[in-house]
Amino acid sequence: MTDRSPAAAVERRVDTLRALDEAPDSKAGIAERIDVSRSTVDRSLRDLATHGFVTRTADGYRLTLPGRVALDAHERRRDRIDAAAAVAPLFDEVDVGVQVDPAVFDGGRVVEARAHAPNRPFECVSDLVAGATHVSVYSAWFCARYGRLYHDRVRDGMTGSFIVAGGMHEHERSTPPKGLREAVDRGHAAVRHTDREEPVTLVLAETPDGPKMGLVACLDGVPQGFVGNDTPAATRWARDLHERLWASATPFFDD
Repeated sequence: MTDRSPAAAVERRVDTLRALDEAPDSKAGIAERIDVSRSTVDRSLRDLATHGFVTRTADGYRLTLPGRVALDAHERRRDRIDAAAAVAPLFDEVDVGVQVDPAVFDGGRVVEARAHAPNRPFECVSDLVAGATHVSVYSAWFCARYGRLYHDRVRDGMTGSFIVAGGMHEHERSTPPKGLREAVDRGHAAVRHTDREEPVTLVLAETPDGPKMGLVACLDGVPQGFVGNDTPAATRWARDLHERLWASATPFFDD
C-alpha cells in the first residue's frame, strides 16, 4: 500500500519540489527541467497539492510556504544522514549510552586517528582549549597528556569544571596531577566523580569568540577520532549533557 503521508509525498516528489524552489513553472517546464514525462509531473503536482505544498498561479505552479519548509526539512535530514555517515568510522564498536544531538555532526569538523598519526584527536582538543577562558570536561579514561594540557592551561588562567569517571577516579585519587588540589582550593578548578562511564571525552570550551565543543570517541581507552562544532545547537547539547552529568556527580576530593 502506498504511503500517503506528507513525509512520504516529499520523499517521492522531492525533484519536483527542488525544481519549483528555483522558480515557478508550468507542467511542461517542470517535466523538461527534471527530465520526466508530463504524466509524472501531473501525479507529482496532485500529490504535493493534496498536502498544500504547491499551488497553481498565473505564472504556473509554485511552492507554498509549507512546501518550502517541508523541502528544507527533507534536505536537512539528508545532510544529517550524510554527516552521520562521515563520523561512522569514529564510532565503530564504540557503544555510547548518551543520546547525541544530530546537530553535533551537522557541519562538524571530523578528524580520524590514523596509524601514522594517532595523536590527531589530542591535537584537536589542544587547539580547542588553547584560547578558552573556561572548559567543561567529561572523561572516562586517563591520559597524562590531557592532564598536563589542562593543568598548564589552568596555571595560565583558564578555569575548568571536570567530571571524571569510574576507574579514572581511583587512578587520579592515588596519583593526582600536580597542582590539581591547589587549583581546586583556589577556585580555579572544580572536579567531580561519576560512576557513569561513557567511551567519550566531552569538552566544551568558552572562548572570546563564543563556545565551542569537541567530542572524542574512544575504544578501550584509545581515541578513535574527534568531532568539533561551534554551532549554537551543538554547544547547547554539550552544555546540557555536562550539566546533567555534573548534577549527578559527587566531589572528587574528600574534605
